[in-house]
Amino acid sequence: MDPSRIDRLEELLARNPGDPVLGYGLGSALRETGNFSRARIVLEEVIRQKPDYAAAWEILGLTLEELGEREEAIRVYEQGIRVSRSGGYLAPEKQMSRRLKRLLSPHLRDRNPKP
Repeated sequence: MDPSRIDRLEELLARNPGDPVLGYGLGSALRETGNFSRARIVLEEVIRQKPDYAAAWEILGLTLEELGEREEAIRVYEQGIRVSRSGGYLAPEKQMSRRLKRLLSPHLRDRNPKP
């Protein structure tokens, strides 16, 4: 990941703080670079601004898994699946359902699998 991409996204988001697409892009880029804590903050703000942004719910869930926050990831996936279903977003629903099922699997409950 090119660090200048994150800088550009942060600059654009600073100019347009209510743009959920820019926030999603920044959150995704931060996650890709391993900056999970900051990605979480950015993605939570995106969802606060646009609660029906299904893809943001999915990436937030992944980020929480990577932070080791299994229970919170489960909650986010459950809510994200509801959002996806109500909006007809099939791809995020399918991905979150698969990840949720894996997190709820009895043999994985005591582990924190990599997404």
